[in-house]
Amino acid sequence: MRYVVFLCFAITAAVGLASACSSGTPPQRRVTVSPIGSPTSSPLGLVGGKPSTPATSGQAASDATEPPASPVDAEPTTEPDPPTAVVPHTSDGTLPPTDGKWIDVDVTSFVVRLMDGTSMVQEISPVAVGAQVDTGAYESTQTGTFHVYNKVEDLAYDPPYQTYISHWVGFDPDRANGFHSFLKDKDGNVVDASTGRVSNGCIRTGDPDAVFAFAEIGMPVYVHS
Repeated sequence: MRYVVFLCFAITAAVGLASACSSGTPPQRRVTVSPIGSPTSSPLGLVGGKPSTPATSGQAASDATEPPASPVDAEPTTEPDPPTAVVPHTSDGTLPPTDGKWIDVDVTSFVVRLMDGTSMVQEISPVAVGAQVDTGAYESTQTGTFHVYNKVEDLAYDPPYQTYISHWVGFDPDRANGFHSFLKDKDGNVVDASTGRVSNGCIRTGDPDAVFAFAEIGMPVYVHS
């Protein structure tokens, strides 16, 4: 009887093992995956990869087309040289007046200026001056400081040129030089309005009325080149 029971148990085990082998299905094992939690975030976002937030399309285009700004070197500033004062030349070394009324005669530029201190009241140009300047001759226009010594407004005969002049203002008695009109005929009409280095020492102007009205006896006349 014991033999029969043992034999039945052995047969049952053998049948079970054969069934498992013949099916080809390995025994199943359960694997349980437990979450390990999210990784700790860097306070600066991802470093070395894409930025933590995507760039906007405008910003991306700007970054792609605009080169990085570079510092601009400042232009060196240079102070202009102060203007050099032009010192008039005179044969006697005098300087122009700085106050009161006076008359300026520039024999180089052929200009007469009616002055009040350092302010110009009127400019008359071009004018005629002597063919000679600073030669010391009687026919020369001499430079230096002179003073008005007489005035004659009427039309008067001028023997050297056999013409007439008006509005005489004398300032250099040694050479009988003075201001006056252009050369005129006996009726007072201008017949010679030449300017530049053409006279025998006097200063001929196209506006003799203005010079005559401005001039006063004793007024300085500053003639220079």
